[in-house]
Amino acid sequence: MRIAIVADRVGWEESQLLAAAKHRDVEAFWLDDSGLCVGPGAATVAPADVYLMRGRSYTRGSSLAGLLADAGRWVVNSPAAITACQDKLITARLLVSAGVPVPEFRLVLSRKDLGTAIDELGLPCVFKPLFGGLGRRVLLIRDRDLASAAYDYVEHFGQSFDRVLLAQRFCPGIDMRVFIVGTDIVAVYERAADGDWRANVAVGGAVRPMRAGSEAATLALTAANAVGADVCAVDLLAGEDGTAVVNEVNHVPRFHGAVQATGCDIGGAILDHLLRAGCLARMR
Repeated sequence: MRIAIVADRVGWEESQLLAAAKHRDVEAFWLDDSGLCVGPGAATVAPADVYLMRGRSYTRGSSLAGLLADAGRWVVNSPAAITACQDKLITARLLVSAGVPVPEFRLVLSRKDLGTAIDELGLPCVFKPLFGGLGRRVLLIRDRDLASAAYDYVEHFGQSFDRVLLAQRFCPGIDMRVFIVGTDIVAVYERAADGDWRANVAVGGAVRPMRAGSEAATLALTAANAVGADVCAVDLLAGEDGTAVVNEVNHVPRFHGAVQATGCDIGGAILDHLLRAGCLARMR
C-alpha cells in the first residue's frame, strides 16, 4: 500500500505517521500541497493508494481533496468531510440536524447582530470566525465596549468570510477532546487553560488523560458520523446544566497533546485504520 501524506510541511504529527508506516513496512511519502498544480483527473499528482490530507490551508486542502476524489482517488478525510468541518457554521448545522447538542450560538453579520447576540446569549460570550483553528482569532467578550471595539477590526480589516462571526455562549467547564479513528475512540483527554482562557494546546493549554462516559463517547462518535470524518478530534464542553455539548470537529487534528496525555500511538492507529480499510476495499 502506498500512502501519500498531503501537507504543507512535515511537522511532528507527520513525522509520527511516516515512522508508523516505516515500522509497518508500508510505503509512505510526503506530498507538498503547496507545490501541486492539479488539473482535471489529477493526472500530475504522484500516484498513491490513499491520500491523507494533513495541510493547514483550508483552501488548498478542500480544493485538492475535491480534485483527487473526482479522479477516483481515495482521500481521507473526504472532500465533503473537510468542507463540513472547516466551516464552523456548517459543522454546527450538521450536528444540530443529527440531534447532537451544541453551545447556543448566533450568526453575526452586522453590528446590529452583535448587540442582539449579546442580549440573547449574555456575557461573557465567545466570538469566533467561521474559518480558523488552534484557538486563533477567538475572543472571550466580557463587556459591550470590548465587543464594539473588536467589531471595528472586523468592519475595517475583515474580508469576505472574515466578516462573518459566530457568537457562542461561554461554557467554562471541562474541555474534553475525543480522538476518533474510523469508528474507534483511540484517545480521550482533558485540556486545561494555563494563563489563557483558551485551553488549546497550541496556546499553552495543559493536558491530562480522562475517561469518556458513555454519553460523551456516544456524542463524539455521532458527531464524527454527522460530518462524515474518518479521522478527527471532537471537542466537547460542559454545557450550562453540566451536560456535554460538542463544540467543534477537527478534520486535520494535531495529536501531540493526545500522545502526551494518554501515551496512545495515534499515528499507528491512523496507519492501521488505512491499512484495514484498504484491505476491505480490495476484497470488495
